[in-house]
Amino acid sequence: MNKKGFTMVELLGTVVILGILLTMAIAGYTRYQDSSSQKAYNLMHQGMAQAAENYFMDTLGSDSVTLDELVEGQYMESAKDPWNKEGTCTGKVERSLGEGSSARTQHDDVLEEYYYEVQLRCNRGCTCLEYPTKKKCDCDI
Repeated sequence: MNKKGFTMVELLGTVVILGILLTMAIAGYTRYQDSSSQKAYNLMHQGMAQAAENYFMDTLGSDSVTLDELVEGQYMESAKDPWNKEGTCTGKVERSLGEGSSARTQHDDVLEEYYYEVQLRCNRGCTCLEYPTKKKCDCDI
C-alpha cells in the first residue's frame, strides 16, 4: 500500500458511489416535486369547486363560471401556477345535475345532486376533474 495517497481505483470507486447516490437523490427529489405539484393542482380544483358552489347559490340561473369571475366576485383568490410560481392559471367550472336525478322542479333542486366539472389551465397544460366524484374529464379550454 502506498503511504503517499489514494490509488486511482480507490478514487474511481468513490466517484462511482457518489454518482449513484446523487442520481438516487435527484430522482427522489423530482418525484417529490411532481407529487407536490399534483397535490397543489388537486387542491386548486377542489377550491374552485367550492367557490363555484357558493357562486351558484348566490347567482341563480347560472350553470357556468370562469375563474376570473370567481376572483372578481371574491369567492376565491387568483390561482398561481404551483409549478413555476410566477404565472397564473385560468379555468372554468360547469355545474350539472347527476345522472340519477329527476327532472328539475321547484323542490328537487338539491345541492348534493349537482356535479361540478372543474377545468384548470396552467403552464403545464390543462387538467379537468369532476366533483364530488373526482373523476377525470376532457379539458376544452
